[in-house]
Amino acid sequence: MKIVGITNCPAGIAHTYMVAEAIEQKCKQLGYQVHIETQGASGVENRLTDQQIAAADYVILALGKGISDEDRIRFDGKKVVELPVSEALKHVDTLFDDIENQATVLHASKVKLGNNQKAVKEGIMSYLMAGVSAALPFVIGGGLLVAVGSMMVQFGMANTAMAKGVTPSLAWVVTSIGNLGFTFMIPIMGAYIANAIGDKPAFAPAFLVTFLANNTDLLGTKSGAGFLGAVIIGLSIGYFVKYFKKVKLGKALQPLLGSMLIPFITLLIFGLLTYYLLGPAMSWIMSGLLAFLNAIPTSMKIVTGFIIGAMLAFDMGGPVNKTAWFFAFSLLSSHVYNWYGIVGVVTLLPPMAAAIATWLRPNMFTKQERNSSISAFIVGATVATEPAIPYALAAPIPMIAANTLAGGIAGALSILFNIERIAPGIGLFDPLIGLEKPWFLFYVTVAIGLALNVLFIIVFKSAWLKREAKKTQTQ
Repeated sequence: MKIVGITNCPAGIAHTYMVAEAIEQKCKQLGYQVHIETQGASGVENRLTDQQIAAADYVILALGKGISDEDRIRFDGKKVVELPVSEALKHVDTLFDDIENQATVLHASKVKLGNNQKAVKEGIMSYLMAGVSAALPFVIGGGLLVAVGSMMVQFGMANTAMAKGVTPSLAWVVTSIGNLGFTFMIPIMGAYIANAIGDKPAFAPAFLVTFLANNTDLLGTKSGAGFLGAVIIGLSIGYFVKYFKKVKLGKALQPLLGSMLIPFITLLIFGLLTYYLLGPAMSWIMSGLLAFLNAIPTSMKIVTGFIIGAMLAFDMGGPVNKTAWFFAFSLLSSHVYNWYGIVGVVTLLPPMAAAIATWLRPNMFTKQERNSSISAFIVGATVATEPAIPYALAAPIPMIAANTLAGGIAGALSILFNIERIAPGIGLFDPLIGLEKPWFLFYVTVAIGLALNVLFIIVFKSAWLKREAKKTQTQ
């Protein structure tokens, strides 16, 4: 049997490659020929050729952010099994058991889901994740440059701003370039949300209108629309364009619909609507939200930090994790960094704790888990929580309970110590490049969270293994 497939996820880092490797290994065990294309943070890798697709018996689509219309056309008429990338690792062992009944024929105009009905090709969350995935490089690159500029100043370099007759300093220029990433991350997010729904004709209007909604000088507001503007404008323009494209104008004018009429009319309508209504309204809401977050009593912030931390650790890159991550990430454009500080702490814990637990109590883990421990520790240290998934699948109750409780405590400590993270980075080493501060309290919180996580894993899994052993004996 010949299998081809595509894997992708919103961040394009861990799930994309882990699932591809898992599918490849399973196919090799079964003696199948396999070629998997990964659509990750580095772009498309191992791109499938037309010949490979044509020869394939089945196509596996493990998706976290959907596929483009062009990709649909590539697989038109093929037997396809589609499932969320977050579920793929759980089902890879049984994926090929009844593949004939799971698969459905894909048509370029519309993806038909398989019999499991769990696959999600379209939906609000997938559109939002498409926007987040596009915004990540902007905030990562911009955040790193801002950190570099800050470090240059700390090392004694001048921080002279541009002014008439004054040459700006290098540190100021580097920081200013970095700030462009934060300026454009929100318009890019809105543009790609719209693009995921309405395709290319929606991109430019959504980008320009979202930029307008966040330009306080143009709107005359105290605050920009922030991530809320990106979400509302992106979804609104996306759906507007999606249905606008169905208008029939005749052979003479139809070619102009996507290239000229849709962008022009959409920009005109939503530009005016945003200037006079949406922009000021969303600015008012964002100002209220930020005021509310600042006004929360410290005790309630700690409780909220516990909840956010527990959510981040609960399903290790799944929908609960993504919801908490999206909340924290979306506040970066408003220069609120302490909620994203929780992300920098908690996402390190589950994989690193699982690895350390295998070293301390190797008899509690399988040979495969022990062999994967070094990789899980290293990848986990760079803020990819997904390497903890195989450990959780092997013993879900104790591992998830340990991760969630430790993550919640670490999240509460992160808020208590006001740990701030200005952009995604390289995890454990973020303080070294200026992305996370205060550095000492960051490492203290990680150390406490890690120690608790390891302790909980050992205690909970030990009890769970004893209980499982008793069940086996009684049977």
